[in-house]
Amino acid sequence: MTATVVRDRTNKRLIVRRTVRGTPALVWACWTEPEHLRQWWGPKGWRSDVFELDLRPGGVWRYRLRPDQSHEIEAEHWGRAVYEEIDPYASLQFLDGSCTPDGTPIPGTEQLTRVTIQELEPRRCEVGIVVRFPSLQALEQAEPTGMIEGFTDALERLDVYVRPASREARP
Repeated sequence: MTATVVRDRTNKRLIVRRTVRGTPALVWACWTEPEHLRQWWGPKGWRSDVFELDLRPGGVWRYRLRPDQSHEIEAEHWGRAVYEEIDPYASLQFLDGSCTPDGTPIPGTEQLTRVTIQELEPRRCEVGIVVRFPSLQALEQAEPTGMIEGFTDALERLDVYVRPASREARP
């Protein structure tokens, strides 16, 4: 299974979808609990640290993505998301953007992001990420900046993480 990527230029949206092998409850936990997010959030070759996750409207999720030692990029990305809507086991909406290490938002980097979880059959869900951009130019920069690769990699990592066989093998 691979992710599907749609660039909706009319509505200035990036839509990434992938089927994962897990229950809605487990997939939801993976998006909303730091111990799970650390295991899969981010592109291949990167690690995720969660410094804050207050799952409520107005609550903040603050994180850092950093390359593994073997990765060729020598940079970190600090992110800060403010939750707007929460529908347990079904969807999250947040304003996600870059921030400084102390959590100060970097103006102009925020993008409205919606995550959806839809059960297709037992132990199989479609996860969707829809990002709204302020301009068509910003949407067109999603690929050169690595956003598309980051989302598709993260959803692949999520699928591996939630697979029943791999979950049972973990302590």
